[in-house]
Amino acid sequence: MQKLTRTAVTAAAGAVMALALTGAGAAVVTVATAPAAAAAGTGAQGWETAGAFDTQQECAAAGDAGVAAGSWTNYRCVLFEARWDLMIPA
Repeated sequence: MQKLTRTAVTAAAGAVMALALTGAGAAVVTVATAPAAAAAGTGAQGWETAGAFDTQQECAAAGDAGVAAGSWTNYRCVLFEARWDLMIPA
């Protein structure tokens, strides 16, 4: 349950950061994508899904927020079924 709460808080912070970046016209770094199979239920080997976003920028902002908060050390944004899945190390 704690992991779910942390993920929700991180996703909310990411959404706020995405809005701030978009409003300021700042460039967002494109993160690596993986094959669609990586976004399946349990994710690719060693990765798990931490959230799903409408845009790559929202996903990257949430990923950056998680890194800044120390929740994870790296992440991937993977396009899967018209959504960007935030993948973090399992």
